[in-house]
Amino acid sequence: MRSSLLLRIAAVGLLGAGLVAGPSTAASAAEPAPLQAASTPWLWPRSGLEAVSATGANDVWAVGYQGYQGIDWSVPLWGAGTIHVLPPKPAVVRWNGSSWRTYDPPGGGGDAVLQDVEARTPSDVWVTGTLRPHTQQSAPYLAHWDGTRWQQVQGPDEWCAPRTPAADSTGAWFGCGNDLYRWQDGQWTLQETGRPPNACCVAVTDISVVSDDNAWATATWGLLKWDGQTWSKVPDFDNGYRFTRVLAVSADEVWAVGLHNTGGLTSEQVMFRWDGQTWQEIPTPPGDEALFRTGDGTVWVLAGYWRHLHRLDGSSWTQVTVPKPDDGRITGGTGVPGSPELWLVGKTPNVPLVINNR
Repeated sequence: MRSSLLLRIAAVGLLGAGLVAGPSTAASAAEPAPLQAASTPWLWPRSGLEAVSATGANDVWAVGYQGYQGIDWSVPLWGAGTIHVLPPKPAVVRWNGSSWRTYDPPGGGGDAVLQDVEARTPSDVWVTGTLRPHTQQSAPYLAHWDGTRWQQVQGPDEWCAPRTPAADSTGAWFGCGNDLYRWQDGQWTLQETGRPPNACCVAVTDISVVSDDNAWATATWGLLKWDGQTWSKVPDFDNGYRFTRVLAVSADEVWAVGLHNTGGLTSEQVMFRWDGQTWQEIPTPPGDEALFRTGDGTVWVLAGYWRHLHRLDGSSWTQVTVPKPDDGRITGGTGVPGSPELWLVGKTPNVPLVINNR
């Protein structure tokens, strides 16, 4: 960072004198209710959930697959793998406060996995995934729920696999490889983001929306902000920063996680919080596979392949025990707006997992 160093040093001096408050974190929040296994949707055998999103306590959406059948094999000194017998069927489920409802999204062809879901309102939900995931003819999948029905949406081109959906009141943003696209009024528009020309190994990795004129995106070439007219790179970070996750709560609360090159091939993970005026460095999280916030202000991350759950407690991260089977793996999490509720989803080799603190 360039401009905020003196501000940070001054703030440290004032903190030592007890004259100003430090960055707002979840330190003062009450201890969250314990997590427990929750009701799971009825799905075919060998099913799993990959992602979850909520608009309220009685409107929680999860996506994944069901009915997949494969035979695992292993030969010493030879190898291991899976013989795919029956393809996975796409699964969309919705919790209404008392029970789960299952939807059959159109165009899945009985062979698809859904991998992400973004629920902005009960009548504005996006899901993304992969058609024919275990074949050489795999293809991206995208669908939208308008409150009455699901409609499959074709991507901007055959090479684009829309990911990281983030909706506002008039459309939605999607990352697609190293590009950022907008869907609005039935049309796709490629956005100008300042991506370095002819750059290798670049990508848009996450998007988070506050409002129609305030959105954020992380990219391997920097942190990006939408002001209602254009996307621009946040100037406070130099080219040594590569961002991977962003969580935008309001105009004065934005969290960003990434890597900072410390020289040569060496990088360190970093996390920053925007308070509306300056960026403040936050204790480094143990991972960044998912970043979300519950309505009581608590910030959470899922870290590593097994998605271990960690909670930000003031100046440190605390690992939280998740009650799941030994062969279970957490795949996604979400907070519930206006509530301390936390929802996690996942899978074992055979059944889906749902865990929450309702």
